[in-house]
Amino acid sequence: ELRHEPSIGRRGGCTRRAADEEPHTRTAMPPETAPDDDESALLSRIDDLRIASIRPLMPAACLIEELADASVVETIRGARGALSAITRGTDQRLAVVIGPAAAHDPAAVLEFARRLVPVQQRLGGELLLVVRVFLDEPGGGAGRWSGAMYDPGLDGSFQLNRGFRQARQLLVDIARLGLPAGCLYLDSISPQFIADLVSWSAVGASTAASALHRELASGLSTPVGFHATAASADAAVGAVRAASAPHAFLSVSK
Repeated sequence: ELRHEPSIGRRGGCTRRAADEEPHTRTAMPPETAPDDDESALLSRIDDLRIASIRPLMPAACLIEELADASVVETIRGARGALSAITRGTDQRLAVVIGPAAAHDPAAVLEFARRLVPVQQRLGGELLLVVRVFLDEPGGGAGRWSGAMYDPGLDGSFQLNRGFRQARQLLVDIARLGLPAGCLYLDSISPQFIADLVSWSAVGASTAASALHRELASGLSTPVGFHATAASADAAVGAVRAASAPHAFLSVSK
């Protein structure tokens, strides 16, 4: 198992480092070579026994500072408001979330978005197009690809810092086209890196019953959709009810 840990950083004091290219690693010392009087060596006998290496994760605040564009704020704010109105029925347009199932090729996703621009301009009175940018892969793990944000190299190298930077750049580029983006969240940490650029959020059917995801949904600044199947409809309805209530929950600071 490879674990990524947040680094400590402050806005205004961010420095860029190639954490993926030259990762810091921590390896437990074999018990037979660890001095008994070395506390850290002693702890290594019982801690992180199944962790192959640990890489520092760049602070979300630093990435946001690096890849920010004030010109897209009104696009995102306007889309969020319109999607909320559509959901409530006060805007009679149809919201259409459209795009590839996985954003493994940012250039292709951006080209797809460019082709949607004239469609939105032509049908804007009837439809609100949202570019689906799914950066997590619900079927990932256990030897399968985990998504563009987790494994941007498509090779099992799990260069998360590169993945977060690539994901954020893609979302900025789509917003510059004047189109909103929608993302699926599989964990409660990755939204800190990209959520300010997202206009519609989704929670998958497999995680709709998760307390963590319901808490996450309650704190997101976007309209949130809970996916459901015939077998999980009750979980999705329960998730909407739970997410509409106030929550206190743990989170990683930006």
